[in-house]
Amino acid sequence: MNQDIDRLLEKYYDGDTTLEEEKFLRQFFQKKDIPGHLQSHAAQFRFFSEARNDQPSLTFSSNLAARLDPPQAGPVKKFTSWIVRIAAGLALLMVGFSGGLFYYQLIPEGVATTSKKDNASVTEIKQMLAFEQTRNTSASERIQAVNQSSELSGVDKEITQLLINTLNFDPNVNVRLAACQALLKFENEPNVSEALIQSLGIQTDPNMQITLIEILVAIKEKRAFDQIEQLARDQEVLEVVRLKAEEGLDRLMQQGKSST
Repeated sequence: MNQDIDRLLEKYYDGDTTLEEEKFLRQFFQKKDIPGHLQSHAAQFRFFSEARNDQPSLTFSSNLAARLDPPQAGPVKKFTSWIVRIAAGLALLMVGFSGGLFYYQLIPEGVATTSKKDNASVTEIKQMLAFEQTRNTSASERIQAVNQSSELSGVDKEITQLLINTLNFDPNVNVRLAACQALLKFENEPNVSEALIQSLGIQTDPNMQITLIEILVAIKEKRAFDQIEQLARDQEVLEVVRLKAEEGLDRLMQQGKSST
């Protein structure tokens, strides 16, 4: 059974699963006795089951409903499914972001944030995310390593750089999305915010573009204004990306007004 789940996870992260297979995965991860090596995937699928109708913002979802309504039945199903995945992913992203802020507020200042367990995990994570290992590892394995990096209680500069490299250069978009979310925990580290801004100019996948816009706006990164404005004006990107960029610009400007 576990081998079947591993195979389905690979298909899912490669975007090849059917609706029935995705339903099976959600049902599987509702169970209590999830094998240890699959635990890092459980939260994602449980969230999809409990909140898959959530939208990243009211403005974004209303604009999507108004503008993205293709007339033909075939493409509608495929495109709608794609939009729902983006919305669910962004909702999960923001839940993780809020949880991270709460976690840091609970840590007393000056308390050490490393452990023996972390030290054991760090080496494995570094080995899995090393660029030269990409061809020897599966997308599922790399996502698991990225998720494990988010669970570390301390900060490791080498892992942070590996996450940035993964964000920009991993061939699988789901791995890049996972790295993007993981970097939220290290937003205050040197070069992380700058790396997120630069990545917005590199990424061409709409899932990545939308996710990066949402993150940069959520952390109130005003330096991203120019990059987001370029996407808002770029007629070659998908309309859903331009809509998100326009919303992001508006939110950044509102943040600027509220801080003055």
